[in-house]
Amino acid sequence: MLMDREQLIDLTRRAVKLARDKTTDLAPSQYTVNAREYTSVERHERDKTMLLTSPQLVGYASELPKPGAYCTKMVMERSILLTRTADGSVKAFNNVCLHRQSQVATGCGTAKRFSCPYHAWTYDNTGRLVSVPGAEGFPGVTLDADGLTELPAAEFAGFLWVALNPEATLDIVAHLGPLADELASWGIGNWSPLGEKVLDVPINWKLAVDTFAENYHFATVHRRTFALIARSNCAVFDSLGPHHRLVFPLNSILELNNVPEEQWDPFQHMVVIYALFPNIVLSVTIANGELFRIYPGDTPGRSITVHQNSTPLDLSDETVAAGAQKVFDYAHTTVRDEDYRLAETLQANLASGARDQLVFGRNEPGLQHRHRAWSQALDALDAAGSSDRR
Repeated sequence: MLMDREQLIDLTRRAVKLARDKTTDLAPSQYTVNAREYTSVERHERDKTMLLTSPQLVGYASELPKPGAYCTKMVMERSILLTRTADGSVKAFNNVCLHRQSQVATGCGTAKRFSCPYHAWTYDNTGRLVSVPGAEGFPGVTLDADGLTELPAAEFAGFLWVALNPEATLDIVAHLGPLADELASWGIGNWSPLGEKVLDVPINWKLAVDTFAENYHFATVHRRTFALIARSNCAVFDSLGPHHRLVFPLNSILELNNVPEEQWDPFQHMVVIYALFPNIVLSVTIANGELFRIYPGDTPGRSITVHQNSTPLDLSDETVAAGAQKVFDYAHTTVRDEDYRLAETLQANLASGARDQLVFGRNEPGLQHRHRAWSQALDALDAAGSSDRR
């Protein structure tokens, strides 16, 4: 079951009314953001600290389908190894050998042992060091007692989560707050993953996130793509703590005007967009669960987007599998060639210093909420840092 039926019908009523009235959910006022938030080195470093101290959603639980499965993930230039152990639990480690810091695994697959390609130091999938060739040369190393640096890991709401600090406490229910049950209700963890595509682009990471926070731009930027499917400048918005939900009505939404509510099939007429604090965007339809993991790059003017997709469709049917991959390719190409390509010109203008501020309109409540949540988190980090220095 996707969402609670009563909640879903209420969201659909709101979407139908907005489409009928040719309007969108509105914030109380305009909101301005300083251009330096996208270009400042100082802000860039604070942003990276914010992400490093936040729970990180790194993939679908279905990427570790059974005991013995493993997957590697890049998170802010750090390689993470995730495994599903014999008891079915998920573990995460820095993908770094104890000896000379080589990666011990690449890609995804099935393995009970991971052997460093440099000197063949070997670890099991619980992270324990189980073999060291020439062990007499390393009297300070103890088999079974030493191992890969373990990171806090969790499997929740169909997703894999890690904390990048080994000493951190990972409480995903607390992190998601009012969104926890709703996100879990989708059952995305049972959907089949379709792979990853990476975009390394010359835009600030927040500018990348911004593109998913409104559909005001559909009629212009996506006039030959998404605008053929979904309405422009029409969205249902709800803030959920530091996260938010947007419902983008499809062009067919007004067909429900003449259909009794008990016969509504809402997911034929909408896309649900979740912005999960601080850097995750999840776009969900009846047939796709798209995941965008967006990270700061090495400079303020660069970011990495890892784009994933999953589907509840039966991929054992080759025709279905080809169709699902085609949808993934289409969405990725549109984001790359339309959203991000335009954003590159925005980033250049921001870096030029031509104007000091950006304006987010009343019709862009998702943008406003996203930036307020980031500002509040940075203020809290600054306050905690000041307290620690006393």
